[in-house]
Amino acid sequence: MSHEPITPSIELFSAISDEMRLKILMLLDQAEFTVNEIKDILDIHQSNASRHLAKLSACGLLKDRRDGIKAYYRLSEELLLSGKVLTVIRDSFGVLPDKDILLCRAEQALQDRTDKTKGQIHKLDQAGGSLKAQISLFSKLMIPFETAVDVGCGEGGDLSLMLANRCKNVLSLDCDPKVISGLNKILKQKKIENVTPKVADMTKTGLPENFADLVLMSQVLHHATDPRLALKEAIRILKPGGTLALLDLAQHKEESFRTTHGHIWLGFDRNQLELFVKEFNCKVLQSEIIPSENEVDKKLPVICMIMVKQ
Repeated sequence: MSHEPITPSIELFSAISDEMRLKILMLLDQAEFTVNEIKDILDIHQSNASRHLAKLSACGLLKDRRDGIKAYYRLSEELLLSGKVLTVIRDSFGVLPDKDILLCRAEQALQDRTDKTKGQIHKLDQAGGSLKAQISLFSKLMIPFETAVDVGCGEGGDLSLMLANRCKNVLSLDCDPKVISGLNKILKQKKIENVTPKVADMTKTGLPENFADLVLMSQVLHHATDPRLALKEAIRILKPGGTLALLDLAQHKEESFRTTHGHIWLGFDRNQLELFVKEFNCKVLQSEIIPSENEVDKKLPVICMIMVKQ
């Protein structure tokens, strides 16, 4: 344990021995939440929620990110890298008497967030969707795949149609029924029969484990209510040895994208993404940041990653 970022201490055990703080850790192990969401799920006063969050943060167990006046809390990278401490905490969730009720409330809170952002996902000609980025991604996918899943196919399903030429079967997922309806019409017009559109959330696809040879996530992760959960689900549906191809925005400061494009996250730190996928037993084969082609049109740098499930 001495080699892990977080080591046992009196302060640590004091923090996690409280049942309410253990419930907060359980919720944040599912997704990131605001103080208001946490207090509603746990049915406690906001002041109590803030006090518990401060105690957990002081021990290095939590981190937060700002979105305007809101603060979203998540498990810290240090905790996720501390396997033994994390196991002790997760094993303790099982004894919580109302854990199933709380997890249902948490799921509903995430669904409420998703409902607010439906219809705001744009096509690849938007920020980060440069030709250079697309070419870089597809140059790494020039081998045929049996079954591919395009997560967040978006209006027009551009990448799904491209995958149809390289894959035997393509499943196109999007949370917006209008997008799926539109894609069905396009497929009918083009007489493409190996692409199947499906309404699904990227954090809960409803697909079985070990389903796909390729999972593609292009310009969708910054719309996820919780990117870690979305990556976990993508890796879950991959077959062992399957490929996860990711293209998304690098960290930026274009706050306007939250309203104009429906972005939840202002890009990502590449090291954080690599940490997430390694946690879920996925090996990073290639990782690069592709510079912007045209900053005038707000074409931002993107992260291109190719990973394999071990």
